[in-house]
Amino acid sequence: MKNILKYGIVSFAFAFGLILVTPDDASAQTNRRATREYRQDVREARREYRRDVRRGENRREALREYRDDVRNARREYVRNVRRTNSGWSFVLNGRRVYRPSSQWNYRNGYFIRRY
Repeated sequence: MKNILKYGIVSFAFAFGLILVTPDDASAQTNRRATREYRQDVREARREYRRDVRRGENRREALREYRDDVRNARREYVRNVRRTNSGWSFVLNGRRVYRPSSQWNYRNGYFIRRY
């Protein structure tokens, strides 16, 4: 009886652990990675802008460079994770994967789907 109970508890813990591990699939990891890289690029561009202004360089030129860097980071992020009204998609192993939208919001007299 003790052994049955012990094996039942162990098997339940093992099954519960697998349930917790499996939802984090490759799509979620790719999306998280793209978001993390985007935020890191924006942070780095902001640091460079502040450093240029501190050094006394032309503020307008530094701001233009900062905006270009942020724009490039946003373009790269959108290339990796695309969001549309009907859902969102991302690149996985060189192939675009689409995910349908899952939530409806009401704004300005229209129903808008959120991803």
